Amino acid sequence: MEQVVIAMIIIALGFYVFKFYPFEKGNVMKLVIAAIFIILTAICKRLAIMIPLFGTESLKIGFEYIPLMLAGYFLSPSYAFLVGLCSDVIGLIIVPTGFPFFGFTLGTILVSVIPSMVHVHFKRVSPTKVLMIVIGLIVILGVGASLYISQLDVVSISDTAYSLKLQDKITLISLCLLLSLLFVVIILFLKRKINTQEAKTFSTWILCVVLTEIVVTLCLTPLWLDMMYHIPWTISLCIRVVKECAILPIEIFIGYSLIPFLRRIWVHLEK
Repeated sequence: MEQVVIAMIIIALGFYVFKFYPFEKGNVMKLVIAAIFIILTAICKRLAIMIPLFGTESLKIGFEYIPLMLAGYFLSPSYAFLVGLCSDVIGLIIVPTGFPFFGFTLGTILVSVIPSMVHVHFKRVSPTKVLMIVIGLIVILGVGASLYISQLDVVSISDTAYSLKLQDKITLISLCLLLSLLFVVIILFLKRKINTQEAKTFSTWILCVVLTEIVVTLCLTPLWLDMMYHIPWTISLCIRVVKECAILPIEIFIGYSLIPFLRRIWVHLEK
């Protein structure tokens, strides 16, 4: 039943982006660029490693999100949808995992579509406001996770139940708040290192990365793992919050460094 619902969501999302952001007729160059991003994603996905989580390989460490998000940053939502869908299909061919779970297909599509939607709808928003939105999202995530942990008394893993003591809750809450504060400090530090002209690109890109990681990595992926392997959503989320504090700055730095280079190539190809 879950597969059917998720498949319907994918179809509805595809209908939306192709209706309101259709392909440009006769623009073969964008299809070629989309194909290049698909190839880059397939290469990065091949280099990813899986870390066992409670007996199941379910925590992925890799950088295939970077070409997907860059594709969304430079291409319209319809092309981004195509890049995400084809990347997932090719990934399943390269690394077969049995019958595909459409939740991960939806996640891959959103990794590319979310940056595209952000780039389309936040073009005229000032960099300062965009960064405030980013910081607000991080604060909400940190506070929300802390409040959730404070209400959690028992965590069930497989058939074993673990009681969370007050000390455990304080440790987890402190970790969530500290990591959230650390990430905000990193963002503000990076902002001070760039000039006013680059601030727009920086703020838009960082919103693309943060929003994508919150929606896909921190919200949807733990849900899919709970459906498939019965890994508790809360446990998976806690581990991924720690992982994101290391991955997010890397994705922001690598992606932001590549944007000027890719923009020059884009201009050259359009001439």
